[in-house]
Amino acid sequence: MHLIHLSQQGYTMESGIIVSWMQQEGDAFTAGDPLYEVETQKNTVEVEARVPGTMARIVAPTGEDLPVGALLAVVADPGETLTAEQIDAAIAEESSGEAGPTEPPEFAPGGAEGPAALAGREPSGSPLPAAPAATTGAPAGGRVRALPKVRTYAAERGVDLALVTGTGARGAVTVEDIDAFLSSSGAVGSSAAAGSGPATALPGVAVREQRPVTGARKAMADNLSRSWSEIPQFVQQFRVDLTAVLTFRAQRKAAGQAVGVTDILVAAIARAAGTVPEVNASWTSGGITVYDDVNVSLAVNTDRGLLVPVVPRTQTLGLDEINAAVTATVSAAQAGRGPLDAVPGTITLSNLGQGAVETGMPLVTAPQSAIVFVGATVDTPVVAGGEVVVRPLLGVAVGYDHRIVDGATGGRFCAALKELLDHPEQLEAASVPG
Repeated sequence: MHLIHLSQQGYTMESGIIVSWMQQEGDAFTAGDPLYEVETQKNTVEVEARVPGTMARIVAPTGEDLPVGALLAVVADPGETLTAEQIDAAIAEESSGEAGPTEPPEFAPGGAEGPAALAGREPSGSPLPAAPAATTGAPAGGRVRALPKVRTYAAERGVDLALVTGTGARGAVTVEDIDAFLSSSGAVGSSAAAGSGPATALPGVAVREQRPVTGARKAMADNLSRSWSEIPQFVQQFRVDLTAVLTFRAQRKAAGQAVGVTDILVAAIARAAGTVPEVNASWTSGGITVYDDVNVSLAVNTDRGLLVPVVPRTQTLGLDEINAAVTATVSAAQAGRGPLDAVPGTITLSNLGQGAVETGMPLVTAPQSAIVFVGATVDTPVVAGGEVVVRPLLGVAVGYDHRIVDGATGGRFCAALKELLDHPEQLEAASVPG
């Protein structure tokens, strides 16, 4: 017998909603067979079995938001027959914290490619098991249970996690627990609460529909509320003549080497971030943490809303490798395959070049220090060599965390980015040896 828990399908996942069960009670399955479909804060993922067995009892219902580590099902091993009493006993042991073997996790955060300082992850790298009871302060073993994101949230507010009552899986402290602690202590309310908007709809106004906010949309709303209230931000804008980029792309295409404007932008961001490392950093309780890895988050529009998958270590990739990585990453996001954030992003690219938007004021998302926004390319009359000519101009806006990046530093990044886009042949090789 073994137990199946909700495992962490991505670095930032804290909870998930079981959309459907692919195996029903009594069904036998082998390793690799789909077990269930779960909606996370990032996307919808089909989770496969890691070991064979027979579904003995499904514990977790569909449609409910469950924390990482929650008990989902009891499985009989091959050749094993379980009685109802044995299954009941296994579930009872799980509730008491003395559960038996579990299926290997589908995703374990903390791989070598993730920036360790940003992670702040649990030493084990494992998801937290489930239990219904809340605990106050540190457990008997002395270690407070909390996901990396929660630890960062607490550290930024100067909260000692050992003093907080945990209501999450097996007494784990959640962001909501920290907000409740701050509220009861008379401290300033959380950013999520401050930006939550009206608690009820406007009275006397006809309502078209009521849309529940879950999964990726809720995660985005929570993080944007936090980012807007916590990060002092400013934006710098400039325009780039894309003549060189479009010519460079056409030359590569003629040579059988595919490359898109997004690929060139990712490569330019990676190279410019190496020149101005402050744009690839985080504001932490210990000061400013600057990263070696440039993990570019790509804002991707899907039928499930805006998703932000990550292309890791772009500073080590040449254009051909970036093209392959971007294509695979965007395809995975649009198809709902995951996890999309096996490593955390360190800087974001938002490209609305396919639409009518020419420029904008991007919002830096915590804990990153910069976001690069590009709009549509517009044929525009400009003066060149004393003559008026028409050139394809691209509007670029870069948002910064002003605690980390000042105006002069941001200006150096904009200049480095523009220089690379003016001379894209410099991007043929990776920024650093791979």
